[in-house]
Amino acid sequence: MVILQKEEAIIMYFPFVLKELSKRKSRTLTNILTIVTVVIILLLVSGIMNAYSTAVYQPFESINSDLILQKSENTTKISNSQIRIPFGKSQFTQEEIQEISALDHVQSISSSLIIWNFNKKGFISIEGLKPNSEIYASRASQSYKGRFLTDDDEDKAVVEKHFAKFNHWVIGSNISLGDKSFEVVGTLGNDDNGQIFSSNVYLNVNDAQDLIVNKGFNQIYLKIDELSNEEELKLQIKNINENITIISSNSISATLSNTVNIFQKFQYIGIAIILFITVLILLKVNSLNILERRKDIAVMKTVGWTKKAITKQLLSEFIIQTIIGFVIGVLLSKLIVLVIGTIQFDIPLGLESSTISFNVYLPAIMIIKYLFMLAITSLITVYFVVKKISSMKPSENLRSY
Repeated sequence: MVILQKEEAIIMYFPFVLKELSKRKSRTLTNILTIVTVVIILLLVSGIMNAYSTAVYQPFESINSDLILQKSENTTKISNSQIRIPFGKSQFTQEEIQEISALDHVQSISSSLIIWNFNKKGFISIEGLKPNSEIYASRASQSYKGRFLTDDDEDKAVVEKHFAKFNHWVIGSNISLGDKSFEVVGTLGNDDNGQIFSSNVYLNVNDAQDLIVNKGFNQIYLKIDELSNEEELKLQIKNINENITIISSNSISATLSNTVNIFQKFQYIGIAIILFITVLILLKVNSLNILERRKDIAVMKTVGWTKKAITKQLLSEFIIQTIIGFVIGVLLSKLIVLVIGTIQFDIPLGLESSTISFNVYLPAIMIIKYLFMLAITSLITVYFVVKKISSMKPSENLRSY
């Protein structure tokens, strides 16, 4: 028998790694699938939580407003059977609007009229916009096709693009709202990442008011000078009318903060549990794998492999398995994210709820973090078993085999 020198053993140990992995296909596949499963769970749980935590702050970004006001009082149905003011969303008086606009810290104020249209085909949410207001300009900036409403438009409408597609409406189509017909002059491309109180159809406020024979407004958008003055301003608004509901990004955050905190705590607990289970599985699987190779380890030591070379050999096998499993896990996670697309959830906002959509994403820094975590976990669990067995005499390993 030719005794291999230390250098020769180390030089040939990488080809031997590949040979051993291919020879023990079942055990190799088990190790890789374990890593794949752990990676998918870790990445998807973390990716969804990160996206969720970010999405709760998105609704106000596209309307250029800091506060939205509604008034929660009983409403009655309009005489027109198809049109009504939303349940519990009564109109502000002109005096209330003037008092609110005169408050300290109010930089700009926009008013709109929200109404509902019911017909045989379903339900349509309509928002009447006041020309040259902040909310009017914000909606106009989201024009997708055609044009937005102008000051002089009568019986013209702009439709949210997805709603238009669903109803097969195009530029020039006529839509019936109440007893009147409106021509579609444009479509609006609302952000897909979530908006607050987005409507299906937008009209000039005069047209919307004509539908209910009322000149009032039931939704107010406020821009304030400093967000630090928000709480003070809320108290002043409540003094005007305690039935006014005030909604802001901070109130959304406060509403969901407990949920987010719970999810984050469970995320960390879940990751810790997954990591613990991973350690147990890797320890069990790898220990069995190494124990099965006691004879090989004995032969390797007999032909001149050192303890260090044997340890490198076996650790290299598990490093390769971890990397392969991790890469497959990342690719499958990205595929799952593509299949899922967007996730939607409803958040309570005053008198109604708003649906927010968000895309799950897998940041590179998160992927790298979990790669190191799994690699270190795998190395630690394997190292101690390998060290113990490789330190034993060849005769002991052959006897126990």
